[in-house]
Amino acid sequence: MKAHPHSDPDDQDPSSSEFAKALEEFERGAQPAADAAHASAEPAAGARVRGKVVALAGEHALIDIGARSEAVADLSHFRVADGPARIAVGETVELFVIDAGDPIVLAPSMQREPQAGLEAWREAQRAGMPVSGRVIEINAGGLRVDLGSAKGFCPLSQIESGFCADPKVYMGRTLEFLVTGIENGRRSVSLSRRQLLQRQEREEAERRIAALAVGQDLEGTVQHLETFGAFVDLGGIEGLVHVSEIQHARLAHPRDALVKGQKVQVRVLRLEAGKEGRPRIGLSIKAAAPDPWDGIDTRLAAGARVQGVVARIADFGAFIMLEPGIDGMVHISEIASRRIERVKDVLAVGQEVEAVILRVDAAKRRIALSIQAAAEGMKAGPAAAPTEISPPPHKTSDEPTTMALALRKAAEKALQKRTSDG
Repeated sequence: MKAHPHSDPDDQDPSSSEFAKALEEFERGAQPAADAAHASAEPAAGARVRGKVVALAGEHALIDIGARSEAVADLSHFRVADGPARIAVGETVELFVIDAGDPIVLAPSMQREPQAGLEAWREAQRAGMPVSGRVIEINAGGLRVDLGSAKGFCPLSQIESGFCADPKVYMGRTLEFLVTGIENGRRSVSLSRRQLLQRQEREEAERRIAALAVGQDLEGTVQHLETFGAFVDLGGIEGLVHVSEIQHARLAHPRDALVKGQKVQVRVLRLEAGKEGRPRIGLSIKAAAPDPWDGIDTRLAAGARVQGVVARIADFGAFIMLEPGIDGMVHISEIASRRIERVKDVLAVGQEVEAVILRVDAAKRRIALSIQAAAEGMKAGPAAAPTEISPPPHKTSDEPTTMALALRKAAEKALQKRTSDG
């Protein structure tokens, strides 16, 4: 029974008042529990976090990282020169916690701070957080870097992923580094840009590997050539194109079709586990190219004469390249009208020949040829069925016999003789 709005609370249903009391107690305890849960999830300074951009407000991005409130990041970190910020609502970003206060401040790296003490650089080293500094001097050993509250030094061997041919190009530029060491007395910080670049390359490679799938078509760059194939860079990861997968036509060496630095379209054929957890990626250039057998029936038909080049020789015959990726086979019995014992006694690789197409089997990718038929000037039919020999036509009685023709010829000679004697 419901209590009247103006009735005394003591007259209300006891069970109802007990429920209200329990609910009030739960709500009082729930908020501290929720705060404790959020507090345990709050990231510490230097932590690397991933979050989704939820809003762009003024010069800041609000990023949901699963903490008590949204974190903020300055949009200047996402600009190139004076251009627009390269970040959008809904995008997922990975940044470092620069300040774990309220609000939480994020950035791709620790910026130059004149007030920052050496402890800040130690924290950056422990967390693997990049630090930002401006190159103020170049000497024979490397780069001297202004970090704000400390001076940094990056050795020549640590400037780039590989050999740094001209360190002068970095003079006056603001770069990002990893902290590799700290000297308390000199307030000096040892830096490495190479380690940061290599880490970024590994992370990018891991992302690309995770996105790979068999059957996927990609663009790559030829890195180097070996007798067995070509290594293609897919953007931080390498795949191998076996020599048999470079083109549809037979190829002796990859260098006959490719050069280092060439851009190529490839298809992923295989993804297999390799050494040290790195996958082995099998690629194909020819699989990503048009199939030369498509529409073969419209280009090559049984009975047609074709020109070709001997591609390879076997004991049972020879393979003739008619088009790139299209080979026909001449059986040893169809090479010449006479009997031959060895194909190489008549044909040689690279030799140009003319042949007649006997059969085309597009489904099995086979074309049967005859050099003998082309040499004899015959046009072979589409089937290999034996030719039926028709009986000679029946001679009618009106046609002169052989004897009659001979007698007629003798009579004409006798008449010519009498005429000459007279």
